[in-house]
Amino acid sequence: MPQPAGSSSVRGLLRLALPLAASTGLGFFLHYVNRTVLSWHSPEALAASLPAGMLAWTFQGLFIVSCGYLGVFAAQHVAAGERREAGAMAWPMFVLAGVGLAVSAILIPLRGPLAAIFGTEPTVETGLAELLGWYLAEVGPLAAASGIAGFCGGIGRTGMVLGMSLLGAAVCIGLNLWLVLGGLGVPALGISGAGIASLATAVLMLLGWLGWFFAPARRRDFATWEARNHDPARLRRFLFFAVPRGATEILEMVAFVAFTAVLTRLGTDALSASNLAFNTYLLFMVPVVGFSQGISIAVGQAMGSGDTDAARRAVRSAFAIVAPYMLVVAAAFALVPRLLLQPAHHGDDAQWERQMVMAVPVMWFLAAAMPFEMMHWIWRATVQGAGDTRWPLLLLVGVAAVVLALPAWLLLPWMDPGLGGLSICYGLFIAYLVGIAAAMRWRYVRGPWPSMSVRGS
Repeated sequence: MPQPAGSSSVRGLLRLALPLAASTGLGFFLHYVNRTVLSWHSPEALAASLPAGMLAWTFQGLFIVSCGYLGVFAAQHVAAGERREAGAMAWPMFVLAGVGLAVSAILIPLRGPLAAIFGTEPTVETGLAELLGWYLAEVGPLAAASGIAGFCGGIGRTGMVLGMSLLGAAVCIGLNLWLVLGGLGVPALGISGAGIASLATAVLMLLGWLGWFFAPARRRDFATWEARNHDPARLRRFLFFAVPRGATEILEMVAFVAFTAVLTRLGTDALSASNLAFNTYLLFMVPVVGFSQGISIAVGQAMGSGDTDAARRAVRSAFAIVAPYMLVVAAAFALVPRLLLQPAHHGDDAQWERQMVMAVPVMWFLAAAMPFEMMHWIWRATVQGAGDTRWPLLLLVGVAAVVLALPAWLLLPWMDPGLGGLSICYGLFIAYLVGIAAAMRWRYVRGPWPSMSVRGS
């Protein structure tokens, strides 16, 4: 029997989505910890960290996000009473994760030339290439773990997703502090230590998720092993919906890498100030991204049970939950930016003050950007939870290229190497978010998502 969609109320959506918000926030918190610990190691390591992460995500995002879209398949199939089919759809995900592993093996030897596109100072470029290599090695494990975590969330076990994330966070923080700064007989490894810690955590998390996925309870309830398959029809269906979802991340990130490459040309202090502010922005914004995963699952449950009104109620509940949080965070960015940035203080007071002159105004720009980021993610998650993944791909990539990356490069010759240049760049960032929020609102109101499904029936 189809299962009713029970996650459209404020309480139901909180129960479903909050663990995912916390889990995603923890994942990015680990990158924040990584960069903060690197800032204690050296300013050059900090300057290399964000470009390395963004460039790695350009390749990781396609596989990690596409595999994670398994959660929407699971939500729709389980809500329709098709539990065995939910388990069977995991196997196309494993195929895609294997492709990601092969791609990473090809890219790791090219990490030096890839890092050179930023045009940073030689010491920063060397560290960037080193960290990029470790991040690329994570693609396969992270993609497969993302897929299983998505499945777990799609069947409503979001508390389990949070529990696994907490375990991974504890491991990663401990390894970062130990390997980056040294101790217990291990010398300070700096950027290499951060990369090793990140890769080791990814592998350990995948092993944990595989143990859960193939446990007797999942094999009995969802046929996770019995329904293994190489069915071309399932693979095509999975790729048809999931790859545009992941491609949105990779192509949008190409534009952001181009945007960041402009920031790297404004000088090490300006880049470090931008990194400090944007790292803090991600730390508070990423829970919204994680919450949007819960919205997609709630919408998927509603679509699987044939109740589009429940999907619309989930959107209204999402705004009721997320908007107050966003208001408080934006106010903190505007009123106490130095307090939020203080954990990354690296000990050199003179250099810190130079960076704060630029980082604090960037925090003000980011405070203005937050409401539009929130709106875009809620409407985006809604249409993608129904199966509308191709139109957002075209929209987000087009706006990122035309409003963000291209103008930044065209205006680069007139940018001051400091606060003036940063102000232009982050003004463009706000314009980009306003554009995609407006367009995703239009798609939610006028688009075909209420009649869509990923179930192939």
